[in-house]
Amino acid sequence: MRIRRKARDPLARRPGLRPSTPRPWDPPQSQFPAIVPISTLLLGQSDLGAIAITSMSAYTNGFGFVVTRLVRPGTPGWDQEPFTAQSLFEVSLRFSDGRTVSTGRPAGGAEPAGPFLRMQGGGGSSHVNQMRCWAWPLPPSGPLEFSCQWPAMGISEARASIEAELVLDAARRAVPVWPEHQV
Repeated sequence: MRIRRKARDPLARRPGLRPSTPRPWDPPQSQFPAIVPISTLLLGQSDLGAIAITSMSAYTNGFGFVVTRLVRPGTPGWDQEPFTAQSLFEVSLRFSDGRTVSTGRPAGGAEPAGPFLRMQGGGGSSHVNQMRCWAWPLPPSGPLEFSCQWPAMGISEARASIEAELVLDAARRAVPVWPEHQV
């Protein structure tokens, strides 16, 4: 005896899932980002570690980037002591108009009064780690500076910058999939 299952409506809500309502400062759920054409931006390097921005993408309201951290092979990694107790790490942005924002400052639940930057997860191995970051809003034209600190690896203040126009050009190429009012 064969049991036929009723085809599931792909748009029907599954039990336990709540519809998400995107906030204006979140990455859009109805578009694909455009790639920001950058080379690897080496932020800092020491005898023990190195940090770089290794990719960027832009949406119509903000941009994302990947921070890649390397721990020198042959030295203790994230899975070994004493490294795990000293792994504090922070990324900051400085916009051309002087505004700054850091991953070390939580955005809170209310609408942010200014720009914010948050980590959105990542992963890796004991010696390589990649973290996705989200920045809102799009930067004004001019220099966009990235900085970071990774004291556990001997990197106290590392910086690199790009022209924000690269991000703004990419944001204009983001690919809308559905109109916002249908989301």
